[in-house]
Amino acid sequence: MFAELDDMIKGQDDFKQDLVEILKDKSKTISVFDQMNCTNELWEGLKFVQGKHKKDFFETYCKYFILRINDIKDDKNDYDSETFDFDEFVKFVVMLENNYYEIGDMDVMRSEAFRSIYAIISLYTTFVLEEPIHPVGTKFPGELEVEYDDGVYYCPVKENNVDNPKAICQFCIAEQLEY
Repeated sequence: MFAELDDMIKGQDDFKQDLVEILKDKSKTISVFDQMNCTNELWEGLKFVQGKHKKDFFETYCKYFILRINDIKDDKNDYDSETFDFDEFVKFVVMLENNYYEIGDMDVMRSEAFRSIYAIISLYTTFVLEEPIHPVGTKFPGELEVEYDDGVYYCPVKENNVDNPKAICQFCIAEQLEY
């Protein structure tokens, strides 16, 4: 997938339809078995999250992360005339590719399928759907959640992660929720 994304960058291609085709092709390599294994990886990754938050995170991430791969496979929308922010795309792809191949000893989610889903969904959500990384309603500790108000998305944790070189929050369209 990164070779195709690099070709888009070299060609200065900022068309959503071209990106969607790459993401659809890559998503077709993710099997139901891969999704089941990634669900287990996700659950294991939440082992230190407490009680209700664990259940909320798990349900949200299953629906909007692991299962969203099916939405991409079935996406029949026409994005032909639509473009995305090319400069942000380039930075995003570079960061994703670096993180894809850099797996630390403590990384729970280290399977190739999980990393592929993460890359596909992140690109799709950010550059095709133009939605925040965490969907509206995603709950965080303190009973805060991602909100949508008057055409603007707000996230309660964006500022906490925007300087993390491994976090895609820096590219998320949501603004910091003031609380």
